[in-house]
Amino acid sequence: MESLVYDLRVIRAVAIKDIRSALTERLFTSISVIVPLNFLLLFLLFVLTGGQAPTAVVLEDRGPYAQQFLAAMQTAHSFVLHDTTADDAQRMLSQGRIVAIVTVPANFDAALNAGQSVTLPVLINNLNVDFTNDIRRAVPLAITAFYAQAFPDQVVVRANEIDVHVQDTDYIQYLSVSIVVISLLVGGLLQAGTGAAREYESGTIKEVLLAPASRWAIEVGKLVGALALNALSAGLVLAVVVLVLGVWPIHWGEVLAFTLLAMLTFVALGLLIGTLVRKRTAVIPLSLGLGLPVFFISGAFGPVQWGSAALAIVSSLQPVYYAIALFQHAFHDFETTPTPLATNTLVLVASTVVIVLGSAAVLRRRAVD
Repeated sequence: MESLVYDLRVIRAVAIKDIRSALTERLFTSISVIVPLNFLLLFLLFVLTGGQAPTAVVLEDRGPYAQQFLAAMQTAHSFVLHDTTADDAQRMLSQGRIVAIVTVPANFDAALNAGQSVTLPVLINNLNVDFTNDIRRAVPLAITAFYAQAFPDQVVVRANEIDVHVQDTDYIQYLSVSIVVISLLVGGLLQAGTGAAREYESGTIKEVLLAPASRWAIEVGKLVGALALNALSAGLVLAVVVLVLGVWPIHWGEVLAFTLLAMLTFVALGLLIGTLVRKRTAVIPLSLGLGLPVFFISGAFGPVQWGSAALAIVSSLQPVYYAIALFQHAFHDFETTPTPLATNTLVLVASTVVIVLGSAAVLRRRAVD
């Protein structure tokens, strides 16, 4: 019992020491708080600029069929439409403000009433293949949707859509939840990594390791201190996602539990990295260099099973994949992996245990050295 009480005192003392040291060096602490928030803003800007193709529609015919076609394009979920003149559309295209110009010819209604075919000119700036393919797919679909509504008796085959979920989730709502995970990852790596490396740069690690305290108590104390510091950046990112973007979680209890679990996992990983490299100038680029590629292969933009089998296997070998799946369930009640929620949770817990054991082993090895 006395040993446990003593270890608790050691944990408290180490945690307080690390927090005070971090607060006295505001530069590295600020980086650990600001960088995760910057990741959120950066990826959101990426989504806002690449979600739907900006397209000009030139209506040379303002008849009812032309208006119905414009409405079909507006409901296609693929365009940001600008109803404008031919001259303005050309100007917007030359300025790079739109991707394509769709022109509804002057004889549109008359030709359809007469049962004649209509040629619909579509001018595409095919500089970006993603936008180009979006236009090439979406315009024929809009034509089909228009024709089914304008001439229902002539369209005998129709799609009957059955949605798995009650409502659609737009790209920002999905991606912002994944960005919460990458923010926790980068914040944990930076906060714990720079804290551990600081001990070696200042030489205080020798005093800590020579103190009459168990290595486990020292390890846990460092984890607690880094968790307390990392909570600030995690809270800021969650506040932006929930209060500013309006992405409200379905399961608040899961959000809090999975946030704590993910923070513990990534803080332990940061502590391991900091103990290995022992230089703060090396921890920062290593944290960013590790965080970005792992994020992209972990199902941040959609379930990895929708891609190649090889990518799915590689993704399932690291904890960020399971963390993103847990957060998608907490926020949207989605199941984005073949494994159930309980399995994903257990895998993340096991990853945390392995990382903590590895960090403790490295710390013990440093003490021997």
